[in-house]
This record gives sequence, structure tokens and C-alpha cells, in this order.
Amino acid sequence: MNELIHFGIGHNVINNKKLITKCPRKNCEYGPSLISAKNVAASVKKYFDLEVEHESIEGDAPEVYYDGKNYHFNAANYRNEPIYYAEVQDVKRGKKVITMTGELYNIKDKSDRPGRFTAKAKPYKWDKKDTWAILSLEVVWY
Repeated sequence: MNELIHFGIGHNVINNKKLITKCPRKNCEYGPSLISAKNVAASVKKYFDLEVEHESIEGDAPEVYYDGKNYHFNAANYRNEPIYYAEVQDVKRGKKVITMTGELYNIKDKSDRPGRFTAKAKPYKWDKKDTWAILSLEVVWY
């Protein structure tokens, strides 16, 4: 579950900055950044068609505190890491699942390609739009 929560937070830090707010408590002991658990769950549902069991993440960097409504964290922990996108180079269509393979690349330097991936996805309807839900993602780092 930790990976899904990290995905939901990290996705929004990178792509939906307006959803990240400052913790209203001065010097918040749980981190200066805040996002609603509802928004984290929506991102996970959109990309994976999975429900999130909300919980704090301790001892697994970056740490995240769940207060029952929001996640507290340090957004810098998510921004300081390189951001890799997946470049799909081949698609195989099955009856109910597609398999995609390709390379990961750094969005700031497309020549930085540290690994290959294989992803499986199923057709899925999100917000009345046809899309794909990721079923699995395997990465082989060089």
C-alpha cells in the first residue's frame, strides 16, 4: 500500500501542484506540505483502478503522516528525485489486457535512459472517459 500512497502524493506534487497546500500549523512536526487523502485516492483510482487504505508511512522514505483526513509530508522529498517517464516502444494487444514495453527516460534529459519496463493494462473508464488502468509494472534498471 505504501507504494500506492507514494504514487498518489508524488503524482500530485509533480502534476497537480495546486492540490498541495501548506500545513496550517507553524513548524508542523509531520511536514510542511499537505494533500487531502481524497486527492491521493483519486489519483490511485484513476491510474490503477484500486482503492487506497489510508495510513501513515514510517521508516520508508519519504515518511508520510496520515491524520485521518490529509497526508502531511515534505514536498521537497518528491521534487528532489529525478522524474522518469515511460516511452512505450511496443504494444501487444490481448483480449482483455495490453502489454507495453519500452524505456524510461529523464524528463530533463531524454538521453538519460536508466532502464526498460514492461507494463500490463486493462481498458478502463475514468470520469466517463476511456483510458487504461495499470495492472503491473516491471522495471529492469541498467
